[in-house]
Amino acid sequence: MIQTSIFISLLKKETLAKILLLFLLYTLIPLIEIFLLMYLGDFFGVYFMLGLAAATGFFGVLIALFELNKTISVLKRKIKDGIYPDKEFINLAGVLIGGLLLISPGLITDSLGFLMFIPPIRMAIGKIITKRMDKTFKEIYEYLKLYEMQ
Repeated sequence: MIQTSIFISLLKKETLAKILLLFLLYTLIPLIEIFLLMYLGDFFGVYFMLGLAAATGFFGVLIALFELNKTISVLKRKIKDGIYPDKEFINLAGVLIGGLLLISPGLITDSLGFLMFIPPIRMAIGKIITKRMDKTFKEIYEYLKLYEMQ
């Protein structure tokens, strides 16, 4: 049974705006991607466009995995040395967002995903994402530091 306070919090203006924004993102972006693929498919061929979308997603995920492994190894090394890895947490958030964008099929999301692998853009978006999570990252750091000592 849903508590009254949870239901009331869902009716707040800020929460409704976030829900509406997510709804628009999950409906409008795929529709735009489909129309773009159809439009470009008329010029270049449907199979070419589908193959291009699949290939960019595949190679993008490979790049994302490479960047993820590199970031995690630097993160582990800094934790082992006792250095707080603030830039690595930001970088990790940017890599994960880039990977999520590359997994979704479409040229727009793939282009945005590839942009996330340009370091200044990745760091800027990562800072926006991790701005409110600094306390959580410090707790994660302390936990990982203790885990590394064992």
